[in-house]
Amino acid sequence: MRHNKGQSTLEYVIVLTAIIAVIVAIAAGVLSTRTRAGLTDVAGKMQGQIQRVDFGGAQAPADDAAGG
Repeated sequence: MRHNKGQSTLEYVIVLTAIIAVIVAIAAGVLSTRTRAGLTDVAGKMQGQIQRVDFGGAQAPADDAAGG
């Protein structure tokens, strides 16, 4: 019974490590979801801008196209 204090300290360290591991796993899941949503939003905005860009093709001005 000489090592009770050391054993009890080790038990606390193990429990604390398990709690931290659970917190990290949950945080990683939340951040992964938010990151994926953010990247999807940015990709959508970039695709919208790409579609608006004229890459040198001949395009009639808006006034001529409207017949005015």
